[in-house]
Amino acid sequence: MYLLAEVIFYSKQRKNLPVSGYRPDAVFHGNQDYWGITFTDLPIEKFDAPTPAAIKFSFQERHYQEVVPGQSFAIMEGARQVGEGKIISIEKR
Repeated sequence: MYLLAEVIFYSKQRKNLPVSGYRPDAVFHGNQDYWGITFTDLPIEKFDAPTPAAIKFSFQERHYQEVVPGQSFAIMEGARQVGEGKIISIEKR
């Protein structure tokens, strides 16, 4: 399974654009837990602009049942929020 999402990375929080394989944490709206995610497809070209992305949960398969399309999330590097996203759909491979 994986999430299709639209993400934005903040230019004031990162020096370089992330690439596929990037592994930050996500904090989903309505939940304060940090969940490890991996960007499996991230065709980002610039900061501060919406970008489509494919994301997998790095550690817990059960998280797919705990999120829903339309749910927003913060992209975190430690305690620093470097971007945000919104789930478009949850896909099965």
